[in-house]
Amino acid sequence: MHFYSLFFILMCLTNSLTPFLFLFSDFIITQMFFDAEVFKTFVNDCRTWGINCPVVPGLMCINAYPGFKKMTKFCKTRVPKSLEEKMESIKDDADAVKKFGVDYGVEVCRSLLDSGVKILHFYTLNLEKVVYGITDELGITSGLTEQSNESDAKDMVAVGSAWARVGDTVKCSAGQGVVKEIKSDGAAIIEIEGNDVEMAKGSYEKVF
Repeated sequence: MHFYSLFFILMCLTNSLTPFLFLFSDFIITQMFFDAEVFKTFVNDCRTWGINCPVVPGLMCINAYPGFKKMTKFCKTRVPKSLEEKMESIKDDADAVKKFGVDYGVEVCRSLLDSGVKILHFYTLNLEKVVYGITDELGITSGLTEQSNESDAKDMVAVGSAWARVGDTVKCSAGQGVVKEIKSDGAAIIEIEGNDVEMAKGSYEKVF
């Protein structure tokens, strides 16, 4: 039996992470979240189910409005109404979004640390300024914010697409098809009804 098929069957039969963790894992790193209470509830549930390994919070920093919207949609992350309203009110001010990203990150991290969390795991996406702002404010680090350099952030071009890979089903103006190739500039060759169509990066979207 395929290794991962065994994981899936165990989890389906028991409706639990427990068999997976007992057999193969020493700790858990969660998916991104923006509500500390959701994390605390998850940890409490794990303990109730007999899962006693460390649970590390996975923290996605708020760097920019477009990225925030894409990642929350992509990861199906629940966004508290107060956070959503705040982001909508400052979405056209990039500097304000970054500053708020630090402030909100500090608030969440302090809540987690106060609840007994020992480790914070940040999903940085190669953008360190907000993370440094958070760790400096928390007193974990000192002076890193001033040393951060994101001058190349706007010029960073991903090889391929963070939202679709070869073999994924995508939709675009030409229809729906399967990605056959992703070029270095993010353009994709998509097979649609037997024909290969090239679409520019950003003009196609993964179908979930």
